[in-house]
Amino acid sequence: MADLLLSALVSTAVGNLNASALKEFGFAWGLGAELDNLKSTMSAIRSVVKYAEEKQWNNDFIRDWLGKLKDVAWDADNVLDEFATEALMRKVEREKGAASQVSRFSSLPNRLKFRMKMASKLKKVRDRLDAISRERSFHLGEGDINMEAFDVEKRQTGSLVNESKIYGRDEEKEKIIEVLLTNVPDDQDNLAIYAVWGMGGLGKTTLAQLVYNDARVERHFELRIWVCVSFDFQIRRLVRAIIESIDGSSCSLSELDPLQKQLQEKLRGRKFLLVLDDVWNEGQKEWDHLKDTLMCGAKGSMLIVTTRIEKIALMMATVLPIHHIGCLSEDDSWSLFKGRAFGMERVEERSELESIGKEIVKKCGGVPLAINALGSLVYSKRSKREWLFVKESQIWNLPKSENSILPALMLSYHHLSPHLRQCFAYCCVFPKDHELVMDKLIQLWMANGFIPSKGPSELYDIGVDIFNELVRRSFFQDVEENLGYITCKMHDLMHDLAQSIMGHECVALEYGKDVKVEGRIFHMFFDRTSSQLFSLNEDLCKVRSLRSCLGTSDRNASLPFFLKQKYLRVLDFTSVVQEVPSSISNLKHLRYLDMSGSIIKVLPESTTCLLNLQTLKLDQCGSLCELPKGMKHMKSLMYLGITNCSSLSRMPEGIGQLTCLQSLSFFIVGKEKGYQVSELKGLNLRNKLAIKGLDNVRNSVEAKNANLIGKQNLYSLSLGWWSDNKSHVPDHVEDVLDGLQPHSNLKVLSIYNYLGSKIPTWIQDSVLRDLVEISLYCWERCEHLPLLGKQQLLKVLKISGWHAVKYIGNEFHGDGAISFPSLKEFRLHKMHHLEEWRTMNGRENFPCLSTLQIIECPKLVGIPIIPSITGLTMRRNNAMLIRSVMNLTSLSSLEIDGMDDELTVLPDGLLQNHKMLKMLRISDMPNLKSLTNQLDNLSALNEFHLEWCDKIESLPEGLQNLHSLRRLSIRECNNLLSLPMNGLQGLSSLRSLSIKRCNKFCSLSEGIQYLIALEDLFISTCLKLISLPEGIQHLTALRYLHIGYCEDLSSLPKQIGCLTSLSYLRIWYCPNLMSIPDELQNLTALKTLTIVGCPHLEKRCKKDSGEDWHKISHIPDFEIH
Repeated sequence: MADLLLSALVSTAVGNLNASALKEFGFAWGLGAELDNLKSTMSAIRSVVKYAEEKQWNNDFIRDWLGKLKDVAWDADNVLDEFATEALMRKVEREKGAASQVSRFSSLPNRLKFRMKMASKLKKVRDRLDAISRERSFHLGEGDINMEAFDVEKRQTGSLVNESKIYGRDEEKEKIIEVLLTNVPDDQDNLAIYAVWGMGGLGKTTLAQLVYNDARVERHFELRIWVCVSFDFQIRRLVRAIIESIDGSSCSLSELDPLQKQLQEKLRGRKFLLVLDDVWNEGQKEWDHLKDTLMCGAKGSMLIVTTRIEKIALMMATVLPIHHIGCLSEDDSWSLFKGRAFGMERVEERSELESIGKEIVKKCGGVPLAINALGSLVYSKRSKREWLFVKESQIWNLPKSENSILPALMLSYHHLSPHLRQCFAYCCVFPKDHELVMDKLIQLWMANGFIPSKGPSELYDIGVDIFNELVRRSFFQDVEENLGYITCKMHDLMHDLAQSIMGHECVALEYGKDVKVEGRIFHMFFDRTSSQLFSLNEDLCKVRSLRSCLGTSDRNASLPFFLKQKYLRVLDFTSVVQEVPSSISNLKHLRYLDMSGSIIKVLPESTTCLLNLQTLKLDQCGSLCELPKGMKHMKSLMYLGITNCSSLSRMPEGIGQLTCLQSLSFFIVGKEKGYQVSELKGLNLRNKLAIKGLDNVRNSVEAKNANLIGKQNLYSLSLGWWSDNKSHVPDHVEDVLDGLQPHSNLKVLSIYNYLGSKIPTWIQDSVLRDLVEISLYCWERCEHLPLLGKQQLLKVLKISGWHAVKYIGNEFHGDGAISFPSLKEFRLHKMHHLEEWRTMNGRENFPCLSTLQIIECPKLVGIPIIPSITGLTMRRNNAMLIRSVMNLTSLSSLEIDGMDDELTVLPDGLLQNHKMLKMLRISDMPNLKSLTNQLDNLSALNEFHLEWCDKIESLPEGLQNLHSLRRLSIRECNNLLSLPMNGLQGLSSLRSLSIKRCNKFCSLSEGIQYLIALEDLFISTCLKLISLPEGIQHLTALRYLHIGYCEDLSSLPKQIGCLTSLSYLRIWYCPNLMSIPDELQNLTALKTLTIVGCPHLEKRCKKDSGEDWHKISHIPDFEIH
């Protein structure tokens, strides 16, 4: 059921009416009285709206009243925004001092015209609001609200469970039971608390019931107690409920003190298990009072809490980590559904419904509540048509009497504040399974006015709080963070919930699907997964109420339409814009504009008239060479994305005047005033910042004027000089870098093309203690690496182009007991004069290092023994360095690439002790002749890549020892003639074989018969290959066969007809291949056949008339070029 979500909109409108700029402008233009009257009306309405919203679920009259009110509230918001925008324009043009523009406002006729127009609009809105307000004939008061108002039955749970109907929880059950039976509390705490949390419907209560009723748990605890808490966390009620659970009868006591004393008498000295199921109260004080009452049991007493809210779980739990209950697997979901949908019948007896049932299960996304509900729904339905109806219906359209899914999720929704509800529901504008990016969500929420705030500087932080709260309450899931980039997804059922609430205001355009517009549409999403262009139907062309447009795919068709959307707040033209029309300025309400990935060269100056614009994204616009000169007037701008705009050579003047700017991809330093690094001084930037062109910073004073040390919200900072003239060292370059010291909160630091010889003290002295990643590129004049070994949190270190460094030792590692305690990845590149890398004995060095890359270090002949390394890459180094591999026996991945051109064989025993090696790549070794004895002991090897080794004529027989090998790739080994007959004998696990660009390769050999598990065979540009061996008939697991650019290939063997699993066959550019074998007709599993650049086959396989057509006519997907 749709939620009218009105209180957030009304609050936003009242907030706008309170804005000082609007008040000032209204007074100056003689409209103060109209604005005050509107504010009075809106404030009066706001006082009852939030109560009406809760009552709407059971009262159609209230819903109708709220619907009318919301319709006017949208219009009121638009009028107020129009008024505020005019105020902004007046202020900016006054700052510009442009006489012609100022006169537009100052002339008496224009003043009168504007005043009359706005006065009329304000009066119309107020009159409509007054009329709707008078319609309200019902009484609303604070005492009327309760959590049952939205028709969700109050949940009561008990401890009993039918284990035979529970699937997929055995592992989680055992994990919790192990905690219960082995937990030993510390001396001061007799009660340990374990929390289970997750979204509604996942089965938290069921899991707790399974644990509670386990025989081992029953034996372990003297007393077991179950209480359903739900919404009412009154301590008196809970204490009485616990007593009643112990006694099995009602308790007559009513006052708290005697209740607490009686409970403590019953618990004192006894080891008990208490389950508090379905907790919603977030108050620490109430919980502490209850906990104090429960602290009298024997050691080993346990409390299990189940909740939908992570904050509650973290507040209550003493046993960490808390348990986040997961969704059921596909198999367990199907087992549960079968039991509900088919009952005692065998599935085989209703096999025509099985495939539909599995599609219904997919709708449920592993949520037991949904699986049970839909399984029960179809149990009594016998026809395929009825099952298809359930499969194709939206969950909110299913019969309410049989649908418990949405009411259960609605419980969580109605515990959100109005603004959180609005932010969550808006997410239905995206398709299911869409990856949601936190920053983008916040920007869209801001643009639509969903985030309450006292000022623009707070908006982002409040947005982060809203996002985190929705995560904690399980509305968002699968949260991932990578260097400050945070993403999440919505469970399909949560998406259904959001769509049921706000879907009437949104429309998603999918290719081939017609859209019917009912009512006012405010948000539109174009599904760009299809390459087809969309056309707007007649209904959509009439829409004029849009506020959001996301995912636009066809500029030519849609731009004129969107330019007519007078009140548009969000416009996403990603990757489709070729030129921005100057009329973009007509979208004066726009807050969010994304043209990332477009081929635009300039933004028109009229863009600077978008004075409300908060977010402007131009990332990946590689052709963009200039930003508008007047950008300094876009005072609302908070986010300017210009990542990878490589053609930009300068910034617009006066970026520092954008005082709301919080995110700036990069800043190019200029010499003149208005372009200097001091423009950054007053900006409270966050996330990532790159500063380029530091050659133009003349001294330490200018550098310090950037105030990087004061930017505590920066996560990542990149500092760079131009690399054009390295023979010229800029004046005061060392002082400049010293003056660019960032705040100590910084996590990621990159500095490149620094030509000083002195390392700044803020790097050398480990001032930045929170760093997790450091990249230092092209410090050509520094003779020693900085002291970084004391960095406690550093995980990734990249050092490149320090050509003056000859030795790495204590100056880098430090003198502590542990050097680089957290480092996981170390890249050492282009150290042309580095001769020695040594660590001190008796100290722990790099205890966590797992990945090491050494590239272009031609004088380095050895590396320290670091046992933790599992991944090693050596590229274009001294051949002597290869011997270091022998000491690294924990390797799981090894790449040897482009080592000494004179190397003809690898050192004896190089890989003798590498029993854990899973991936081996040997590449670009032009004189390497043999791999004899190198593969004999690699029992765990999973992947083997051999590339650009022209002198190798054959693979060793030792290949047969690679029993675990799943992938073998050979590329550009131009003297390799064939695969070894016996060498393939032991490769029974091989799944993928690829041979590319081996000019003399002429035979796969009959040894291919041993590759019984092979699924993918790829042969390309083997010019001497004449045919495939008959042994191919044994590849019964082969699913994909690709053959291309084999000029001498003249035929395919008839044994190809034995490839019973083959589903995909691609043949391209084999000009001498004469025909298709008759046996191809036998391949009933073959679904796709593609033939390209084979003239003989093109003629013979011509549909209906070709000589070979009858051999391939059974293949569903056939393509020939």
